[in-house]
Amino acid sequence: MKDLIHVDASLLAKWNKPVPRYTSYPTAPQFRAIEESFLREKLNQFSITEKPLSVYIHIPFCARMCLFCGCSVILNRKPERQAAYLDSLLKEIDLAAACFPHKKKISQLHLGGGTPTSLSEPEFERLIQVLRRCFDWGDDAEISIEIDPRTVYADDGAKLSLLRKLGFNRVSFGVQDLDPIVQEAVKRRQSEEMTVGTYLKARELGFEGINLDLIYGLPFQTAKRFSKTVEKLIDLKPDRIAFYSYAKVPWLKEHQKAIPDETLPSPEEKFQIYVDARAAFMNGGYTAIGMDHFALQSDPISQAYENRKLQRNFQGYSLQLADDMIGFGVTSIGFLENCYFQNLKELSDYQARVEQGSLPVFRGFVLNQGDLKRRWTIQSLMCHFELDKEEFFQKFQIRFDDYFSKEQPQLHSLAEEGLLEETKEKIVPTATGRLFIRLIAAAFDAYIEKGQFSKAI
Repeated sequence: MKDLIHVDASLLAKWNKPVPRYTSYPTAPQFRAIEESFLREKLNQFSITEKPLSVYIHIPFCARMCLFCGCSVILNRKPERQAAYLDSLLKEIDLAAACFPHKKKISQLHLGGGTPTSLSEPEFERLIQVLRRCFDWGDDAEISIEIDPRTVYADDGAKLSLLRKLGFNRVSFGVQDLDPIVQEAVKRRQSEEMTVGTYLKARELGFEGINLDLIYGLPFQTAKRFSKTVEKLIDLKPDRIAFYSYAKVPWLKEHQKAIPDETLPSPEEKFQIYVDARAAFMNGGYTAIGMDHFALQSDPISQAYENRKLQRNFQGYSLQLADDMIGFGVTSIGFLENCYFQNLKELSDYQARVEQGSLPVFRGFVLNQGDLKRRWTIQSLMCHFELDKEEFFQKFQIRFDDYFSKEQPQLHSLAEEGLLEETKEKIVPTATGRLFIRLIAAAFDAYIEKGQFSKAI
């Protein structure tokens, strides 16, 4: 078992640099203005292929703001505002689907937010009806949704039952921490009874996969206290556990300023929380998947990791069931034919554009050959914890060491610091390097100086 017990404080400070999470490459700060006509062109090109699609749906609304949140969220308690958004969302789906001469097959569908389960049961039925009309997916598709237990607990499982009936087979419950002191500090009050009850109801309904989301680095967390949350959740045996570092980005999310810095664990304590929890998950029967996911050996994502079929995107680590993705909804991001596309960020702008009959894209990034090489390299490191130089050559017809000759001094430095081992055939992060994989990946980022990011820990 590859575990890490201790890192010298001076090295921890040195390695705790602001680096991207690499849910995309290039990262979103590099996106540039893109015309709707260009997106339509790419959709038309894609329509003639037989490749399946991954689809992401963004539901931005939350009834209240969790202070740690770094997502694209709109505070809302007016049902009519959400209903109007759903109307626009369904029109956007119709506009995109009209670019295809026949139904495209969906291999993955994911609803994220915000709080997707802020939708009412009739609204869910409308959404799935339109998606079924516009796209084709069978029983083998992965249909998943992020769920705030606070939105599905009081109805005794009615909404969860509907989701299962509509075809959802994987659910992800936001937990963060069971400690009520931490919950109060971040304004997310969610009792242990609610979390466990929602989980058990999902098990009873037969969802094929249940994921629990946790965050380390929140106010008042300590390794000792967080271990209690870890112990309780391991006993539940969820199929996957996502374990994210709290990303403090107040220049992007002003509400995070409400969390006083002095309440946060020190970098050393935060790192210890991660290390201890990671060891507990692995001792509890979980495989470490990438840097922040854990899964039971029986879960498909564990098998994908072993078979090098893992990908990292804006939802974190997932099965690579499609190379291309369309994002629907305000702020959503898609990846199509080696191009990123992002929708408008302001709700009013998004709705106005859709009402005009136009796809609401406003920026993106067209990857050149150099970007594709670096994207593949970073994905290999982030998903497989190694880089095979021969595989790079077979894919791009150029020797890895020749193409990345300028990066060699930095790689040598990372090797001397004990973060990676490099041979003629491979680059393999050490046990320590696996925990700082974002730092290693950043060595291949041609745009690293042009963005502002959260710290590695």
